[in-house]
Amino acid sequence: MALLIPGILATAGKLPGNGVIGLRVPEVRKHESTWRQAHRVTGPFWVLAAVAFAIGAAFAFIAHGWMWILVAVAVIAGLVSISVGGNFGARAAALVDAALESSESASDAPAEQPAVDLGALRRAAGRADEQQ
Repeated sequence: MALLIPGILATAGKLPGNGVIGLRVPEVRKHESTWRQAHRVTGPFWVLAAVAFAIGAAFAFIAHGWMWILVAVAVIAGLVSISVGGNFGARAAALVDAALESSESASDAPAEQPAVDLGALRRAAGRADEQQ
């Protein structure tokens, strides 16, 4: 229940901003839209972790002998799900934050960046590698 309800709320975009439950990266707390998007990405992983822990708990009541391996696999799956969800949520927050900052800076500075010829850059790098 500790992961299921916040996971459902986060997936729906209804998890309120708070200091107790949620991602703890600086980008997430800058804007409400960043908070919402990052937790929409993280929420399904929290729900998956809650289901994995529930399955592990159910097997723990009836486990004997080799069945304890199923409990361990379920716990590891839940921990991996939390970890991957946090990673994806943090990456989503960084991307949303970068997009918000670039849109703000684009309105401040109308100067365009110079174009880079990637083909010429790759050829030059290839020649430099051949010389070594």
